[in-house]
Amino acid sequence: MTTKIINHDLRCVDGGTIYMPPFIGGEVGWGNLDIPDVHIASAVQKYPRGTIFRKGDRTWVYTKLYTTTRSGGYGGVTAGLGLFSVAKPTTPVIVTGKAQLGESTIMVDAQTVNAFAGGLLTIYEAGQPVCIRGIISNTATVITIDGTLPGTYTSSATCRAVPSPYKDVVIAGASVSAGAAFDYCPGIFNSPLDEDGNRAAEDDFVWLQTAGLCNMWASGTYEGGVGGERVAIIEGDGAANVLSDALIETMSCFQRIGHLYPGFGDVTVGNNPDPADGTDPGFMEHIIFLTIRA
Repeated sequence: MTTKIINHDLRCVDGGTIYMPPFIGGEVGWGNLDIPDVHIASAVQKYPRGTIFRKGDRTWVYTKLYTTTRSGGYGGVTAGLGLFSVAKPTTPVIVTGKAQLGESTIMVDAQTVNAFAGGLLTIYEAGQPVCIRGIISNTATVITIDGTLPGTYTSSATCRAVPSPYKDVVIAGASVSAGAAFDYCPGIFNSPLDEDGNRAAEDDFVWLQTAGLCNMWASGTYEGGVGGERVAIIEGDGAANVLSDALIETMSCFQRIGHLYPGFGDVTVGNNPDPADGTDPGFMEHIIFLTIRA
């Protein structure tokens, strides 16, 4: 497959700049440098998924809401909740033909076209990763990578492919297959309405915030009330929590998403030894400086 190189100039409009991703197959909107309204969902794709928009100290990434059968769907999702990537590693991809030293394509068994575009391919031999490459595109039987193969591989090699984390995102608690669990949060949902004022729906395209000041729902209760907790994490319900001693003792894993910012109910900032706790007594919220990605 012939790959493309997309070049465009960077322009800054009121402190905001669009950054296109490297070319990947199956996307549209290449070269669209129009400054978006990041708080509006759209049924029409306007940018390639993975496009980044930065304005001041805040950053957003472009993605698509996954089809879900969860009761209420996206209509019941308000702003300030984390969404979760549908991407997860495949069962082994089988090398069926040419995968030769110096080539940038691999012949494989039947796959969904461009399911892995923008994702990652890893080839293992004897249980060891020997080749890790980004995926530009894939047809039903050929994967094109963003480099060349360091060796020649046959069906004896094990290949794993994972889609882009920005290909599709899903609301908390919505499994897309039996027993599936998705727990990587690529960003915070802040576009619950579309251009016509309707609630965001399945297959809409949205911007997820990944960096900078953000208001998020607090999980369970407004945490940090005793002061001192600073590290914010995402929980399985899509809400934020703070990494306290109690959570460290009771939770085996968590994704750090940023740090708490002072809220209305805080003790006086700088009143050592009790820093602002990031809580508001009137709302179930956290003000967070996100650091999911710059």
